[in-house]
Amino acid sequence: MKKLIEGFTLQLADALKIVQSVDLVRPGSDIRNILITGMGGSGIGADLVESLSFGRVPIPITVSKGYNIPQFVSPHTLFIACSYSGNTEETLSSISKAMLKRAHIICITSGGKMLELAKENNILWIQIPGDSTTSRGHIGYMMISLIAALYHTNLIGAAFIKETENAIEYLNRGEKAIQSEAELIAKKLKGKLPIIYCDERLKAMATRFQNQLNENAKQLAHVNTFPEMNHNEIVGWQFPENILQHAQVIYLYSDHDHERVEKRMEICRPIFESRSNPIIDIVAEGASLLEQYYYLIHLTDWISYFLAKENGVESAPVEAIDQLKNELSKIR
Repeated sequence: MKKLIEGFTLQLADALKIVQSVDLVRPGSDIRNILITGMGGSGIGADLVESLSFGRVPIPITVSKGYNIPQFVSPHTLFIACSYSGNTEETLSSISKAMLKRAHIICITSGGKMLELAKENNILWIQIPGDSTTSRGHIGYMMISLIAALYHTNLIGAAFIKETENAIEYLNRGEKAIQSEAELIAKKLKGKLPIIYCDERLKAMATRFQNQLNENAKQLAHVNTFPEMNHNEIVGWQFPENILQHAQVIYLYSDHDHERVEKRMEICRPIFESRSNPIIDIVAEGASLLEQYYYLIHLTDWISYFLAKENGVESAPVEAIDQLKNELSKIR
């Protein structure tokens, strides 16, 4: 896991080379909606890209995580299936259903059954390296491939290329400081229940952070967003008192937060701190939202890695997931 996190900028650079060499055929019919499917480490890439595309793509984008697909899927749907391994049973099931609907399908995978299916049925694909069993460590490949799929179908412009190049340079220059900050934050999270709050625009990023804390550090975490949590969850900040004493609120910020959300977060700060611990503020850095996402991904990945060390566990193994998959494989 350490090598994967260290190699994040190399991964971004390699992903750019891959997608710029891919020649995806334009859809034969006009695209009226987009459905992206994927699970776990592959699915979170879909969430991140859906969030990044908000306000930039003129048609609806839906993320689906499961065996089935929405009724609206049609020949006018751009259907993007993401599976790092290529063997994710839920995603393979959804592709079969999309084929029956004659959707315009693009597969993003390192190989497996998905790549075989794509080749056998003349489905477009983007193949990413499959040199690891850890899909969550290849988020850069998945994100850029998804963005490239939107670009090749004329739904977004080419700005993501320059923004990614800028992020690579920025992250490489600040790597030492990023690791130092991550290590300090990890020490504060040991023995605590991380509660991650942010603007709705950063929800996918907060979820990615939560997932990394779960899988790498083997530690529970909770996510909610402003302003929604002000209409329900904030009232729950009373009991159980012994749990709240061990809670650690983390605020994620970006330049794209709504100004009213920023005011709400500051009004709520003393409420949380009076019942738990001083809030940890994590502020995204970068010139664009995409660059800020890359920064937050890299910083929070390091936090999860250093927290794993604090907890005395190996970050890569996910034994509970492996056990579940093993049991499912026995059921036909």
